Amino acid sequence: MPQVLQPRAAGLITVEFSHTVNKPQILKRHTDVSIPWFERIEKTVQTAERSLEVYYSIKPPDYVTALTRTVENKFVLVRQFRPAVEHYVFELPSGHVEKGETPAQAIARELREETGCTAETVTLTGELIPDTGRLENRLWSFYVDNVKLDLLPDPRENGGIEVHLVSRDELFKMINSGRLNHALDLSVIALAVFRKYLLLQ
Repeated sequence: MPQVLQPRAAGLITVEFSHTVNKPQILKRHTDVSIPWFERIEKTVQTAERSLEVYYSIKPPDYVTALTRTVENKFVLVRQFRPAVEHYVFELPSGHVEKGETPAQAIARELREETGCTAETVTLTGELIPDTGRLENRLWSFYVDNVKLDLLPDPRENGGIEVHLVSRDELFKMINSGRLNHALDLSVIALAVFRKYLLLQ
């Protein structure tokens, strides 16, 4: 089990509002578990104006994603075909939290399975909401440092997943050019910058 480190402290800004409104109330929930990958949830909501509205949301397992740096000061990316968007994409190592796992255990497992990296320690950099309008799960963001990767996995034996090692400058160029454009991955990278694990210069 990897050691879990706490993130570096960062200043927070508190915003106060001078007006108040009635908080919407959830009156009824119905959960459909017929789809194996996620729960579909129907909610009847009494709005602030006291009208009734029906909202739908999806609850997949929690996500885990890590910005991972090797002992050679390279960052680990994976490239694979994603049927949802119908093309190959670059991503940070990531996956789902399985039943009985902690997020730290999940990201350590995903790193090992996808890239062959062994994480001795993982640092939680944030707990994020992937989509406030549709998704009920969480994204657990990690920074993992000083991993060893002696041999890149063969994509033919790795579920078609390619493993790429890039420098910090190459990582930034990929973001700037749009080659790395996964919104959740960019939020994990932003947290690493905010926490000062990844320096811009």
